[in-house]
Amino acid sequence: MKKVSVLVILTAAGVALALAQTTTQTAPKVKVGTQLTVKASTPSPGSTAKSNATKTSIGKGPTTAKATQPSSFWTEEMDVDDDGTVETSDFLYDAQRGMLYTYREDDFACPNGNPESGDILMALYAKGNKANKPVGSGWYLVNLNAGQCAAKTAGTFGCKFDASGNPTECGAATVNNATGNIDVVVAK
Repeated sequence: MKKVSVLVILTAAGVALALAQTTTQTAPKVKVGTQLTVKASTPSPGSTAKSNATKTSIGKGPTTAKATQPSSFWTEEMDVDDDGTVETSDFLYDAQRGMLYTYREDDFACPNGNPESGDILMALYAKGNKANKPVGSGWYLVNLNAGQCAAKTAGTFGCKFDASGNPTECGAATVNNATGNIDVVVAK
């Protein structure tokens, strides 16, 4: 009976590993930088911020998210992906949801490791968020053209990630403006 229990545990672990590999192989890889995670703890413009305003959305085209109400918006230069290069990113803090959104045009990696670039929309749960999610966890969404990262058709793909930036669920995805989250269709 112990052999069966061990076999069941190993089989369950194998299924979990296979599922994790399948779900992370369907979307581009975007690094969640430490400066972004820190900013989620205190979501406000830094000393180099520009264009302080109030807006109700952030992003462009299919990589757009809407806030629940007019929210703080600014543009800031920081290394958002820990690659040693400072990127210019737009930020929108939806205090009602406790979500810090950021949008930029930047590089990312295809599932096979090849580099690409395009629109990246990211959201991080801030301190005191209404969803009671860990600060710094969140999601990202990338808009792909047909052929980019071997995509058969144009569309948006993304991942939810934990507070350490590790992907937890990936696939074709769209922004759900009612919740401030993304809806992910996980590849099977």
